[in-house]
Amino acid sequence: MLGRSIEYWPGLALAALLVSAPVMAEAASEQVLVKRDIVYGQGLIDADSQPRERDLLMDWYQPAAVSDEPRPAVIMAFGGSFLRGSKGDEHFHENGSQDSSMAEYCLAFARRGYNCFSIEYRLMQENPALAEAIPVDKLMPENLAITPQTTARIDFARQAQGLEPMDDKLRAQFWQALLSASEDMASAVAHVRSQSDKYSVDPERIAIGGFSAGAITAINAAYGRQLPVKAVLSMSGSTWGYLLPGHVGNSAPPLLQFVGQEDLPGVVRGSAAVAAALDDVGVERQMAWVPGFGHFYPMGAVSLAADFSKLSVEQRAVEFLQRQLMTQ
Repeated sequence: MLGRSIEYWPGLALAALLVSAPVMAEAASEQVLVKRDIVYGQGLIDADSQPRERDLLMDWYQPAAVSDEPRPAVIMAFGGSFLRGSKGDEHFHENGSQDSSMAEYCLAFARRGYNCFSIEYRLMQENPALAEAIPVDKLMPENLAITPQTTARIDFARQAQGLEPMDDKLRAQFWQALLSASEDMASAVAHVRSQSDKYSVDPERIAIGGFSAGAITAINAAYGRQLPVKAVLSMSGSTWGYLLPGHVGNSAPPLLQFVGQEDLPGVVRGSAAVAAALDDVGVERQMAWVPGFGHFYPMGAVSLAADFSKLSVEQRAVEFLQRQLMTQ
């Protein structure tokens, strides 16, 4: 089901600037059309009371120019500790820094010729439930994955929202939200692939990615659920939920990882663990530091890689997508 009518999107900083006019990017030539609130699937919520399904929504950023060939696609998921966040133009601020929203990433990618989809997914406070159980041998031990120590950052986010710290029941609810998010990403990929003609997408050239919780979701979906995608973007992601060592095949999709210089310790350790799991089976992987930033950084920030290259986060992501999706 399609949502709101198509409109031009000339800027993201202030909603008041939205007008019916095409926009151009400095380093790109495509104009962009946006269609919001498209239903891509359903997910179970209110698991402990009266379980029900709710619609899952996404925004579609589409290059306006007509193409003779289906375009590659990128599906992005926002961050927010599985508690907060938005598929739209919402930002987080910490220690004087601000991240770029998924709306901004999608706009940047669409300007360069990609269909980009910014998805929502079920959050912890909705008390989500999986449609299908995941075999336990594919997952980290739940009792180790949701200890008070490992969920300290989640409690930090809850405090920022005026919520009480998690107890054992809430940590179990968080575990379901963590796993449900990757189920929702899987639904989004399946929807775009099944409706590829409608979206003018090449179903064999789809990348997924996200920031923080959204990056964890993309990593779980690509390497845990083994979705049929061609590339993965991780902005300060980690491994949490799925057990990657011994479960990642050598045909898994390439990964681009970004980590802030002063990022969260769990992100740094988790990114290294993801890298090791991929390196063990020879999966292509790139990594870049974002100097001077912690967990939150804009896509215009400089990133430094092992090959001594110095590129903005946006440009490095674009070049990665170009190699993985445009040169097939």
